[in-house]
Amino acid sequence: MRSFLMLSILALVACSPSSPGGNSATPVVANSTADTGGKRGNEPADSPSARAARDVVERYFKSIEAKDYAAAYRLWGNDGADAGGSLKDFEQTFAPYSKYEPEAGAPTEIRARDGMQYVAVAAKLFVENRTNRKTANKSGTVLLRRSVDPADPVASKRDWRIWGVDLRVKN
Repeated sequence: MRSFLMLSILALVACSPSSPGGNSATPVVANSTADTGGKRGNEPADSPSARAARDVVERYFKSIEAKDYAAAYRLWGNDGADAGGSLKDFEQTFAPYSKYEPEAGAPTEIRARDGMQYVAVAAKLFVENRTNRKTANKSGTVLLRRSVDPADPVASKRDWRIWGVDLRVKN
């Protein structure tokens, strides 16, 4: 179910127009909360909000590189639960690597739906296996979301949180 949801959001973000001169039936992108009754809406990929999402991905990767897995885990939604396990489980996903060299790329446009804003940030990763020294280059996206309500009563929903990472070996 989670994979289906992630693919649906990726399709939504990927199919959204990103250049001027797109379909004239496309709604105007709201760039401020004043335009949306105090709620956050759709925003362009070069908006401060999209850059803030990319900054979260950079903090996430820097925390992992520094082996500060608790800090990286806290950047996941629902107090880390969106990572799919406990902090110990999360730490174990990095144990096989002697090298872990990530790079955050460009964010997509931000899309608002069902009370949340969604954005995907491109990412690359070079890893080396600790035991057999095999290396791999991976690429994909880090998916983030936050409440459209900047005054959401749940503090952890106000800021960008990771809800999915999909980095795969290049073919």
